Amino acid sequence: MKKTLVNLFLLIFSFSIFSQSGTSSPYSFYGIGSKTFKGSIDNRSMGGLSVYTDSIHLNLTNPASFSQLKRVNYSMGITYDDLTFKSENANENSNSSNVNYLAVGIPTKYFTFGFGVIPQTSVGYLLENNDESVNPAIIDRFRGEGGVNTVFLTFGFKVFKKIGVGFTTNYEFGNLTHFVNRYLEDVELATRLESNSSLSGINNVFSFLYREKINTKLSLHATYILSQEFDLVSTNKQTLSTYSLNNSYAGDTEQIDLNSLGLDKTEIIVPKSQTIGLGLGVDTKWFLGAEFEETDGGGLNNKLFNLENVDFKKGTRFSFGGFYIPKFDSFTNFFSTLVYRAGLRIEDSGLSIQNQAIKEFGFNFGVGIPFRGFSNVNLGFEIGKRGTTNSGLIEENFFSIRLGMSLSDLWFVKNKYN
Repeated sequence: MKKTLVNLFLLIFSFSIFSQSGTSSPYSFYGIGSKTFKGSIDNRSMGGLSVYTDSIHLNLTNPASFSQLKRVNYSMGITYDDLTFKSENANENSNSSNVNYLAVGIPTKYFTFGFGVIPQTSVGYLLENNDESVNPAIIDRFRGEGGVNTVFLTFGFKVFKKIGVGFTTNYEFGNLTHFVNRYLEDVELATRLESNSSLSGINNVFSFLYREKINTKLSLHATYILSQEFDLVSTNKQTLSTYSLNNSYAGDTEQIDLNSLGLDKTEIIVPKSQTIGLGLGVDTKWFLGAEFEETDGGGLNNKLFNLENVDFKKGTRFSFGGFYIPKFDSFTNFFSTLVYRAGLRIEDSGLSIQNQAIKEFGFNFGVGIPFRGFSNVNLGFEIGKRGTTNSGLIEENFFSIRLGMSLSDLWFVKNKYN
Protein backbone atom coordinates (compact mmCIF):
# COMPACT_ATOMS: atom_id res chain seq x y z
CA MET A 1 0.00 0.00 0.00
CA LYS A 2 2.77 2.42 0.98
CA LYS A 3 4.69 1.77 -2.27
CA THR A 4 1.55 2.33 -4.34
CA LEU A 5 0.83 5.64 -2.62
CA VAL A 6 4.40 6.86 -3.12
CA ASN A 7 4.37 5.95 -6.81
CA LEU A 8 1.01 7.69 -7.25
CA PHE A 9 2.31 10.80 -5.50
CA LEU A 10 5.48 10.95 -7.61
CA LEU A 11 3.47 10.56 -10.81
CA ILE A 12 1.10 13.40 -9.98
CA PHE A 13 3.96 15.48 -8.55
CA SER A 14 5.87 15.26 -11.85
CA PHE A 15 2.75 16.13 -13.82
CA SER A 16 1.99 19.13 -11.62
CA ILE A 17 5.43 20.67 -12.01
CA PHE A 18 4.81 21.04 -15.74
CA SER A 19 1.12 21.92 -15.56
CA GLN A 20 -0.37 25.24 -14.63
CA SER A 21 -3.15 26.13 -12.27
CA GLY A 22 -6.27 27.20 -14.17
CA THR A 23 -8.31 30.39 -14.00
CA SER A 24 -10.61 32.36 -16.26
CA SER A 25 -10.58 35.59 -14.28
CA PRO A 26 -9.89 38.84 -16.20
CA TYR A 27 -8.21 40.11 -13.02
CA SER A 28 -5.46 37.51 -13.55
CA PHE A 29 -3.90 39.98 -16.03
CA TYR A 30 -2.61 42.15 -13.20
CA GLY A 31 0.59 41.57 -11.26
CA ILE A 32 1.65 37.91 -11.38
CA GLY A 33 -1.87 36.53 -11.80
CA SER A 34 -4.76 35.60 -9.53
CA LYS A 35 -3.81 33.87 -6.31
CA THR A 36 -5.19 30.34 -6.61
CA PHE A 37 -3.70 28.68 -3.52
CA LYS A 38 -5.36 29.70 -0.24
CA GLY A 39 -4.81 26.61 1.87
CA SER A 40 -5.64 22.90 1.93
CA ILE A 41 -9.20 21.77 1.18
CA ASP A 42 -10.10 21.19 4.83
CA ASN A 43 -8.80 24.63 5.84
CA ARG A 44 -10.51 26.38 2.92
CA SER A 45 -13.82 24.75 3.88
CA MET A 46 -13.51 26.70 7.15
CA GLY A 47 -13.06 30.05 5.40
CA GLY A 48 -9.32 29.59 4.90
CA LEU A 49 -8.37 29.33 8.58
CA SER A 50 -4.70 28.60 9.29
CA VAL A 51 -5.03 28.64 13.08
CA TYR A 52 -6.43 25.11 13.46
CA THR A 53 -3.93 22.24 13.58
CA ASP A 54 -4.11 18.55 14.45
CA SER A 55 -1.90 15.48 14.29
CA ILE A 56 -3.17 13.87 11.06
CA HIS A 57 -3.63 16.73 8.53
CA LEU A 58 -1.17 18.99 6.72
CA ASN A 59 -1.81 22.70 7.19
CA LEU A 60 0.22 24.08 4.29
CA THR A 61 -0.21 27.78 5.13
CA ASN A 62 1.12 27.42 8.69
CA PRO A 63 4.65 25.92 8.95
CA ALA A 64 4.42 25.59 12.76
CA SER A 65 1.48 23.19 12.33
CA PHE A 66 3.96 20.54 11.12
CA SER A 67 5.20 20.30 14.71
CA GLN A 68 1.85 18.67 15.64
CA LEU A 69 2.00 15.92 12.99
CA LYS A 70 2.19 12.37 14.38
CA ARG A 71 1.88 10.31 11.20
CA VAL A 72 3.35 10.50 7.71
CA ASN A 73 0.85 12.32 5.52
CA TYR A 74 0.35 12.52 1.75
CA SER A 75 -2.00 15.30 0.68
CA MET A 76 -3.37 16.56 -2.59
CA GLY A 77 -6.23 18.81 -3.67
CA ILE A 78 -8.04 19.65 -6.90
CA THR A 79 -10.61 22.35 -7.71
CA TYR A 80 -13.30 22.96 -10.33
CA ASP A 81 -14.54 26.56 -10.71
CA ASP A 82 -17.69 27.68 -12.52
CA LEU A 83 -17.71 31.45 -13.14
CA THR A 84 -20.24 33.98 -14.41
CA PHE A 85 -18.87 37.32 -15.61
CA LYS A 86 -21.14 40.32 -15.38
CA SER A 87 -20.49 43.73 -16.94
CA GLU A 88 -22.64 46.75 -17.70
CA ASN A 89 -23.42 45.35 -21.15
CA ALA A 90 -23.25 41.55 -21.08
CA ASN A 91 -22.97 38.30 -19.11
CA GLU A 92 -20.60 35.44 -19.94
CA ASN A 93 -19.80 32.02 -18.45
CA SER A 94 -16.58 30.09 -18.09
CA ASN A 95 -15.07 27.25 -16.08
CA SER A 96 -11.63 26.01 -15.11
CA SER A 97 -10.01 23.25 -13.10
CA ASN A 98 -6.62 22.83 -11.48
CA VAL A 99 -4.45 20.89 -9.05
CA ASN A 100 -4.23 22.95 -5.83
CA TYR A 101 -1.32 21.23 -4.10
CA LEU A 102 0.67 18.04 -3.65
CA ALA A 103 2.58 17.58 -0.39
CA VAL A 104 4.17 15.09 2.00
CA GLY A 105 4.77 15.56 5.75
CA ILE A 106 7.14 13.24 7.64
CA PRO A 107 7.48 13.32 11.45
CA THR A 108 10.76 12.24 13.08
CA LYS A 109 11.84 11.96 16.70
CA TYR A 110 12.96 15.58 16.96
CA PHE A 111 11.10 17.50 14.24
CA THR A 112 8.75 17.17 11.27
CA PHE A 113 9.65 18.09 7.73
CA GLY A 114 7.56 18.32 4.58
CA PHE A 115 7.87 19.15 0.90
CA GLY A 116 5.66 19.53 -2.13
CA VAL A 117 4.53 21.66 -5.04
CA ILE A 118 1.81 24.31 -5.16
CA PRO A 119 0.48 26.22 -8.20
CA GLN A 120 0.49 29.58 -6.43
CA THR A 121 -0.97 32.02 -9.00
CA SER A 122 -2.55 31.66 -12.41
CA VAL A 123 -3.03 33.78 -15.53
CA GLY A 124 -5.89 32.81 -17.83
CA TYR A 125 -8.02 35.56 -19.38
CA LEU A 126 -9.60 36.25 -22.79
CA LEU A 127 -11.01 39.74 -23.40
CA GLU A 128 -12.12 41.78 -26.39
CA ASN A 129 -12.56 45.52 -26.92
CA ASN A 130 -14.28 47.06 -29.97
CA ASP A 131 -13.80 50.70 -31.00
CA GLU A 132 -16.27 51.69 -33.72
CA SER A 133 -15.70 55.42 -33.25
CA VAL A 134 -12.82 55.32 -35.73
CA ASN A 135 -12.64 54.29 -39.37
CA PRO A 136 -11.77 51.51 -39.92
CA ALA A 137 -13.16 50.03 -36.70
CA ILE A 138 -10.60 48.48 -34.32
CA ILE A 139 -10.94 45.16 -32.52
CA ASP A 140 -8.41 44.37 -29.78
CA ARG A 141 -8.27 40.89 -28.26
CA PHE A 142 -6.30 40.21 -25.08
CA ARG A 143 -5.24 36.74 -23.94
CA GLY A 144 -2.97 35.51 -21.16
CA GLU A 145 -1.71 32.21 -19.80
CA GLY A 146 0.77 30.82 -17.29
CA GLY A 147 1.34 31.42 -13.61
CA VAL A 148 3.73 31.01 -10.69
CA ASN A 149 4.43 27.66 -9.00
CA THR A 150 5.99 27.00 -5.60
CA VAL A 151 8.26 24.16 -4.56
CA PHE A 152 8.52 24.23 -0.77
CA LEU A 153 10.48 22.67 2.09
CA THR A 154 9.01 23.01 5.59
CA PHE A 155 10.36 22.22 9.07
CA GLY A 156 8.25 22.21 12.23
CA PHE A 157 9.57 21.93 15.80
CA LYS A 158 7.87 21.50 19.16
CA VAL A 159 9.79 23.90 21.42
CA PHE A 160 7.70 23.20 24.50
CA LYS A 161 4.63 21.04 25.06
CA LYS A 162 2.31 23.94 24.24
CA ILE A 163 4.42 25.83 21.68
CA GLY A 164 5.38 24.96 18.12
CA VAL A 165 7.46 26.91 15.61
CA GLY A 166 8.12 26.37 11.94
CA PHE A 167 9.59 27.82 8.79
CA THR A 168 9.14 27.24 5.09
CA THR A 169 11.52 28.03 2.26
CA ASN A 170 9.74 28.47 -1.07
CA TYR A 171 11.29 28.47 -4.52
CA GLU A 172 8.93 30.39 -6.77
CA PHE A 173 9.10 29.93 -10.53
CA GLY A 174 6.89 30.25 -13.57
CA ASN A 175 6.18 31.81 -16.95
CA LEU A 176 3.65 34.47 -17.91
CA THR A 177 2.59 35.06 -21.52
CA HIS A 178 0.37 37.94 -22.64
CA PHE A 179 -0.97 38.43 -26.17
CA VAL A 180 -2.53 41.56 -27.69
CA ASN A 181 -4.03 41.06 -31.16
CA ARG A 182 -5.33 44.04 -33.17
CA TYR A 183 -7.67 43.71 -36.15
CA LEU A 184 -8.88 46.49 -38.45
CA GLU A 185 -12.25 46.11 -40.16
CA ASP A 186 -11.89 45.04 -43.82
CA VAL A 187 -8.08 44.94 -43.50
CA GLU A 188 -6.43 41.62 -44.28
CA LEU A 189 -3.37 42.01 -42.03
CA ALA A 190 -3.48 41.91 -38.24
CA THR A 191 -0.80 42.62 -35.64
CA ARG A 192 0.19 40.73 -32.51
CA LEU A 193 2.29 41.82 -29.52
CA GLU A 194 3.51 38.85 -27.48
CA SER A 195 5.09 39.46 -24.05
CA ASN A 196 6.88 36.66 -22.21
CA SER A 197 8.20 36.77 -18.66
CA SER A 198 10.17 34.01 -16.92
CA LEU A 199 10.00 34.44 -13.13
CA SER A 200 12.01 33.04 -10.24
CA GLY A 201 12.66 33.91 -6.61
CA ILE A 202 12.99 32.59 -3.05
CA ASN A 203 10.92 33.59 -0.04
CA ASN A 204 10.62 32.45 3.57
CA VAL A 205 7.63 32.02 5.85
CA PHE A 206 7.89 31.80 9.66
CA SER A 207 5.14 30.91 12.11
CA PHE A 208 4.40 30.29 15.76
CA LEU A 209 1.50 28.41 17.35
CA TYR A 210 0.28 27.99 20.89
CA ARG A 211 -2.15 25.40 22.25
CA GLU A 212 -3.34 25.55 25.84
CA LYS A 213 -5.84 23.39 27.69
CA ILE A 214 -8.28 25.75 29.40
CA ASN A 215 -9.91 22.83 31.20
CA THR A 216 -10.07 19.06 30.77
CA LYS A 217 -11.79 19.41 27.37
CA LEU A 218 -11.57 22.94 26.01
CA SER A 219 -8.41 24.08 24.17
CA LEU A 220 -7.21 27.52 23.09
CA HIS A 221 -5.47 27.82 19.70
CA ALA A 222 -3.38 30.85 18.68
CA THR A 223 -1.01 31.48 15.78
CA TYR A 224 1.12 34.13 14.12
CA ILE A 225 2.45 33.76 10.54
CA LEU A 226 4.93 36.05 8.79
CA SER A 227 5.62 35.83 5.05
CA GLN A 228 8.61 38.00 4.18
CA GLU A 229 8.82 40.46 1.31
CA PHE A 230 10.84 39.09 -1.61
CA ASP A 231 11.69 39.82 -5.24
CA LEU A 232 10.71 37.79 -8.26
CA VAL A 233 13.35 38.27 -10.97
CA SER A 234 11.61 38.54 -14.34
CA THR A 235 13.48 37.86 -17.61
CA ASN A 236 11.39 39.46 -20.36
CA LYS A 237 10.95 39.19 -24.12
CA GLN A 238 8.55 40.98 -26.47
CA THR A 239 7.80 40.16 -30.09
CA LEU A 240 5.80 42.27 -32.57
CA SER A 241 4.44 40.46 -35.62
CA THR A 242 2.01 40.85 -38.49
CA TYR A 243 0.02 38.02 -40.04
CA SER A 244 -2.66 37.40 -42.64
CA LEU A 245 -6.17 36.49 -41.55
CA ASN A 246 -6.62 34.13 -44.54
CA ASN A 247 -3.09 32.66 -44.35
CA SER A 248 -2.12 34.13 -47.72
CA TYR A 249 0.86 35.91 -46.18
CA ALA A 250 3.27 34.49 -43.62
CA GLY A 251 3.86 37.87 -42.00
CA ASP A 252 6.84 39.64 -40.43
CA THR A 253 8.26 39.24 -36.93
CA GLU A 254 10.47 41.66 -35.01
CA GLN A 255 12.06 41.19 -31.60
CA ILE A 256 11.71 44.35 -29.51
CA ASP A 257 15.00 45.55 -27.99
CA LEU A 258 14.04 45.53 -24.30
CA ASN A 259 17.69 45.84 -23.26
CA SER A 260 17.87 49.42 -24.56
CA LEU A 261 14.70 50.21 -22.59
CA GLY A 262 16.05 48.65 -19.40
CA LEU A 263 13.22 46.09 -19.40
CA ASP A 264 14.98 42.88 -20.40
CA LYS A 265 15.37 41.95 -16.72
CA THR A 266 13.14 43.47 -14.06
CA GLU A 267 12.09 42.72 -10.49
CA ILE A 268 8.55 42.27 -9.18
CA ILE A 269 8.22 42.90 -5.45
CA VAL A 270 5.96 40.46 -3.59
CA PRO A 271 4.99 42.30 -0.39
CA LYS A 272 5.14 41.07 3.20
CA SER A 273 2.03 39.60 4.83
CA GLN A 274 1.17 38.85 8.47
CA THR A 275 -1.57 36.63 9.89
CA ILE A 276 -2.98 36.41 13.42
CA GLY A 277 -5.51 33.74 14.41
CA LEU A 278 -7.38 32.63 17.53
CA GLY A 279 -9.73 29.74 18.17
CA LEU A 280 -11.43 27.52 20.75
CA GLY A 281 -12.38 23.89 20.49
CA VAL A 282 -12.72 20.42 21.91
CA ASP A 283 -10.48 17.81 20.27
CA THR A 284 -12.35 15.43 17.92
CA LYS A 285 -15.61 17.32 18.60
CA TRP A 286 -15.77 20.98 17.51
CA PHE A 287 -13.72 24.09 16.76
CA LEU A 288 -14.45 27.78 16.11
CA GLY A 289 -11.80 30.27 15.02
CA ALA A 290 -11.20 33.70 13.53
CA GLU A 291 -8.24 35.02 11.58
CA PHE A 292 -6.97 38.32 10.19
CA GLU A 293 -4.34 38.70 7.47
CA GLU A 294 -2.77 41.95 6.28
CA THR A 295 -0.60 42.34 3.17
CA ASP A 296 1.56 45.40 2.55
CA GLY A 297 0.87 47.59 -0.46
CA GLY A 298 3.20 48.92 -3.14
CA GLY A 299 4.28 45.59 -4.67
CA LEU A 300 3.36 43.34 -7.62
CA ASN A 301 4.02 46.04 -10.21
CA ASN A 302 5.05 44.49 -13.54
CA LYS A 303 7.26 47.12 -15.18
CA LEU A 304 6.82 45.50 -18.59
CA PHE A 305 3.32 47.02 -18.73
CA ASN A 306 2.83 50.73 -18.13
CA LEU A 307 -0.70 50.63 -16.69
CA GLU A 308 -2.59 53.76 -15.77
CA ASN A 309 -5.20 53.88 -13.00
CA VAL A 310 -3.92 50.59 -11.54
CA ASP A 311 -2.41 50.32 -8.07
CA PHE A 312 -1.64 47.64 -5.49
CA LYS A 313 -2.60 48.93 -2.06
CA LYS A 314 -2.70 47.28 1.35
CA GLY A 315 -4.74 44.05 1.27
CA THR A 316 -6.69 42.36 4.05
CA ARG A 317 -8.48 39.08 4.70
CA PHE A 318 -10.86 38.16 7.51
CA SER A 319 -11.88 34.52 7.98
CA PHE A 320 -14.29 32.93 10.44
CA GLY A 321 -15.18 29.25 10.57
CA GLY A 322 -14.93 25.88 12.21
CA PHE A 323 -16.05 22.26 12.24
CA TYR A 324 -18.30 19.86 14.14
CA ILE A 325 -18.09 16.06 14.55
CA PRO A 326 -21.23 14.46 16.06
CA LYS A 327 -19.40 11.32 17.31
CA PHE A 328 -16.04 10.49 15.75
CA ASP A 329 -15.89 6.90 17.13
CA SER A 330 -19.45 5.84 16.34
CA PHE A 331 -19.81 2.29 15.02
CA THR A 332 -23.51 2.47 14.27
CA ASN A 333 -24.01 5.78 12.45
CA PHE A 334 -21.68 6.62 9.56
CA PHE A 335 -22.90 10.24 9.30
CA SER A 336 -21.97 10.84 12.96
CA THR A 337 -18.29 10.22 12.10
CA LEU A 338 -18.17 12.87 9.35
CA VAL A 339 -16.46 16.24 9.89
CA TYR A 340 -18.88 19.05 8.99
CA ARG A 341 -17.08 22.30 8.14
CA ALA A 342 -18.21 25.84 7.30
CA GLY A 343 -16.66 29.28 7.09
CA LEU A 344 -16.80 32.82 5.78
CA ARG A 345 -14.06 34.74 3.96
CA ILE A 346 -14.03 38.51 3.30
CA GLU A 347 -11.02 39.73 1.35
CA ASP A 348 -9.68 42.97 -0.11
CA SER A 349 -7.07 41.88 -2.66
CA GLY A 350 -5.33 45.26 -2.57
CA LEU A 351 -5.74 45.60 -6.35
CA SER A 352 -7.28 48.96 -7.24
CA ILE A 353 -8.42 49.71 -10.82
CA GLN A 354 -9.76 53.16 -11.66
CA ASN A 355 -10.07 53.81 -7.91
CA GLN A 356 -12.24 50.70 -7.50
CA ALA A 357 -11.01 48.22 -4.88
CA ILE A 358 -11.24 44.62 -6.11
CA LYS A 359 -12.79 42.76 -3.19
CA GLU A 360 -13.78 39.13 -2.76
CA PHE A 361 -16.37 37.38 -0.63
CA GLY A 362 -16.82 33.64 -0.18
CA PHE A 363 -19.08 31.34 1.84
CA ASN A 364 -17.52 27.91 2.36
CA PHE A 365 -18.82 24.58 3.55
CA GLY A 366 -17.67 20.99 3.28
CA VAL A 367 -17.40 17.55 4.78
CA GLY A 368 -14.54 15.24 5.77
CA ILE A 369 -15.10 11.53 5.14
CA PRO A 370 -12.87 9.12 7.11
CA PHE A 371 -11.58 5.89 5.61
CA ARG A 372 -8.84 3.35 6.39
CA GLY A 373 -7.88 4.51 9.86
CA PHE A 374 -6.66 8.11 9.97
CA SER A 375 -6.93 8.80 6.23
CA ASN A 376 -9.81 10.86 4.88
CA VAL A 377 -11.36 12.49 1.84
CA ASN A 378 -12.31 16.16 2.12
CA LEU A 379 -15.03 17.63 -0.06
CA GLY A 380 -15.49 21.40 -0.09
CA PHE A 381 -17.70 24.00 -1.78
CA GLU A 382 -17.53 27.77 -2.08
CA ILE A 383 -20.04 30.35 -3.33
CA GLY A 384 -18.68 33.83 -3.78
CA LYS A 385 -18.20 37.08 -5.67
CA ARG A 386 -15.17 39.03 -6.88
CA GLY A 387 -14.88 42.50 -8.40
CA THR A 388 -17.48 45.11 -9.36
CA THR A 389 -19.31 46.45 -12.41
CA ASN A 390 -18.51 50.06 -11.45
CA SER A 391 -16.30 52.11 -13.81
CA GLY A 392 -16.74 49.58 -16.61
CA LEU A 393 -15.17 46.70 -14.67
CA ILE A 394 -16.29 43.08 -14.41
CA GLU A 395 -18.00 41.29 -11.54
CA GLU A 396 -17.33 37.58 -11.13
CA ASN A 397 -19.74 35.20 -9.41
CA PHE A 398 -18.22 31.80 -8.79
CA PHE A 399 -19.10 28.36 -7.51
CA SER A 400 -16.18 26.08 -6.62
CA ILE A 401 -16.05 22.36 -5.95
CA ARG A 402 -12.92 21.07 -4.20
CA LEU A 403 -11.71 17.56 -3.51
CA GLY A 404 -8.82 16.74 -1.19
CA MET A 405 -7.10 13.52 -0.16
CA SER A 406 -5.27 13.18 3.16
CA LEU A 407 -3.57 9.78 3.43
CA SER A 408 -1.87 8.81 6.70
CA ASP A 409 0.75 6.16 7.34
CA LEU A 410 3.20 5.13 10.06
CA TRP A 411 6.94 5.02 9.41
CA PHE A 412 9.96 4.38 11.66
CA VAL A 413 8.02 2.13 14.07
CA LYS A 414 10.18 -0.44 15.88
CA ASN A 415 8.86 -3.97 16.24
CA LYS A 416 8.20 -4.94 19.86
CA TYR A 417 8.12 -8.66 19.07
CA ASN A 418 10.18 -10.78 16.68
